Amino acid sequence: MLRPILWVHDRLTDLGFQLGKLCLAVILFSYCYEVVARYLFNAPTWWADEAVSYSLCIGCFLMMPHVTREKGHVAVTFLLEMIPAEKAKPAHWVIYLIGFLVCAAATWVNLDENIRQVVNDVHMMKVKPFPKYYISVFITFGFGMSALHYLRMLDYRKIVVTGANTGSYE
Repeated sequence: MLRPILWVHDRLTDLGFQLGKLCLAVILFSYCYEVVARYLFNAPTWWADEAVSYSLCIGCFLMMPHVTREKGHVAVTFLLEMIPAEKAKPAHWVIYLIGFLVCAAATWVNLDENIRQVVNDVHMMKVKPFPKYYISVFITFGFGMSALHYLRMLDYRKIVVTGANTGSYE
């Protein structure tokens, strides 16, 4: 019963990662195009700055669940390395719980804001205005999917403490 839901969660995470890489390509293309257009042809674009800033936001939050799943986030581990190995496993569980609670709270706040933006018809005030939730929905997606990854990490049996008490999740 739960296995298909976990499969969908993993596939959405993988899709977000691939789309995040596409956002990086959009950023690279937009910057290069803007430089060439502005300095070689004296024809700056109206859209490059917006494409870069929107792609940066979207890309970061599309990749966030993948980084969470792979435990690629920044971690300060000196406290975990100082405690005995038998106490490191519960410490990792508490860290995953806190990660879940923080990401779940951020998801709730962002979802509430997305709903407010839809109800009040809030628009981005750039050269070409469009609904703000087109961008902010990705923030909700990133925090929500990351919260689910932390929830999955709370399976105590799968927490593995290795050499220097650095925990991993299998």
